[in-house]
This record gives sequence, structure tokens and C-alpha cells, in this order.
Amino acid sequence: MTLPPAPSPMPPSWSYCAEGAGPTDPVGCRGVHVSGHTRCLAHLDPADRIAYFAGLRAGADVDHRGTTFDDPLLAALLNAFLDPTTARPHLGTARFGGATFVADAWFDGATFAADARFDGATFSADAR
Repeated sequence: MTLPPAPSPMPPSWSYCAEGAGPTDPVGCRGVHVSGHTRCLAHLDPADRIAYFAGLRAGADVDHRGTTFDDPLLAALLNAFLDPTTARPHLGTARFGGATFVADAWFDGATFAADARFDGATFSADAR
């Protein structure tokens, strides 16, 4: 089994979470801040995450560069973008560059109304 590359010592160009930063990892979590917060989606407290999901709608843009996704977090995010007419996730511009998917990344049936960027993303399991 191959391991993902070690994080770069250089911080990302966006405003990032930094959860877990310390002497051995001065950058910490690289997930982009959720709008109005100082943490990424993976590190938001549960109430803020619920409020964030409630504010999303089908066709909206999303930016989760550098964020780490497990299966429940990705499923909850995609569920927030369900189009009521198709019952499938529908996203606008989607930015997942540098994100890490630690479980299967299932985007089955999802549509993107504009660019979907996954440059530099890491997939630890199946993706489709």
C-alpha cells in the first residue's frame, strides 16, 4: 500500500483551517475556511456544520480546497446539494483542489453546472 505524500511545509494560498498545527506540522489542516468561519468543513463544530449545510442549495458553488473528507462528511455535503426535481446532487462551480478523500469518493449521479476542480486531490479509495 502506498502512503499519501507528506504535507508540504508551505501553507496553501487560501485562508486555511490550521487545526493541529504544531512544531512538527506548522501548517496543520489545509482545508479552506468555510465562509464566515475560521475552520474548514471537517473541523467545524457540529452546530455550525448543520447550519452551513442548511444554507446550501442545488446549483450553488462550493469551495472545499484542502479539506479532508470521510464518507459521512462527503455524503452530507452532497445531500445538501440535492436537486428536488432529480433527487441527485447538483453543484455549480466545485473546488476540491488539494482535498483528501480518505474513503470512497462517490459522486455517482452528481452534476456540475460549471467547472469541477480536483487538481492535487488525494483519493485513498475508489472514486467515481
